[in-house]
Amino acid sequence: MKTSELQELLLRTMPQWHYWIDKPFKTLLDDSVSLSMYYCIQILKENGESLTMTELARMTHSPKQQMTKTVDRLTECNFAERISDPNDRRIVRLKLTQEGRDYTEHFLSEKAGYYQNLFDEMPPEEREEFYQALHTLHECFCKMHRRKISQEKSDKNQTKS
Repeated sequence: MKTSELQELLLRTMPQWHYWIDKPFKTLLDDSVSLSMYYCIQILKENGESLTMTELARMTHSPKQQMTKTVDRLTECNFAERISDPNDRRIVRLKLTQEGRDYTEHFLSEKAGYYQNLFDEMPPEEREEFYQALHTLHECFCKMHRRKISQEKSDKNQTKS
């Protein structure tokens, strides 16, 4: 497959993705929760224990200055807490609180009903196709992220040499 074909398909898909997935998602968020806050909550939930501010900024593709503002809001809402790294007290880590976990569960059960209706309206075969496509897309993004992290580490090690 040519890169140009992939690029064209992506650009043709974006308006539909925006209409069916992205735009409704933004309207489902509580007024006090920004999109970047939600992304951080999900990343912290997926990554278990805790992340440094640098790790979180890298995973959200955000500048550290912007991440500091987002983390301030997360801690003000009690969705996350700052903790000292046990091995290096200079490092601040961010950990999801129970309230943050509860928010994601509440969002999934109460707010995301739009998506349940959307998927319930699909014939079973189409729903399975959508699931497979979304799963594949998610896996591709995870692989892209791992490659990026690996490349950054490699670049960092070459700079030290």
